[in-house]
Amino acid sequence: MKVRLALEHEEGEFVEMAAMALSTKPYLTFNEARARETFSGYLRTASPTIWMAEDKGQVVGMLVADFYLHRVANGLFTTQEVLFVKPERRGGRAAATMMKTLIDWSRELGANEIVGGNDNGRNVEQMARFLGKFGFEQVGCSMRKAL
Repeated sequence: MKVRLALEHEEGEFVEMAAMALSTKPYLTFNEARARETFSGYLRTASPTIWMAEDKGQVVGMLVADFYLHRVANGLFTTQEVLFVKPERRGGRAAATMMKTLIDWSRELGANEIVGGNDNGRNVEQMARFLGKFGFEQVGCSMRKAL
């Protein structure tokens, strides 16, 4: 299992996995054009940054992350926006390897915190336990009002 930056020809893989990931949020409508714009932005500016988890030449998952300056404090923070592993590949090393990549990248950037988690309301405790293994802690309460 290896994690590497997404390659230009993998736009289709990104779009496919983005659609699968968004299917857990039935109140949102997938926008293929927007997904392609996101991938194009990654290629142009590295914002967001997209990694692919690959096993034996097959893409099995993706990690989408970004970084921002704190609004009123010194330094920057990174965000784990999407951590997705194809359903048939869950339970392996892909998610853990991608999280290690995110942590290493964040340290290289000089970030002072990583913000992320689970925002779809599914498998919340499982995700919290998973992230806890990497030193993340639950803080506050994430809430949403669908309009």
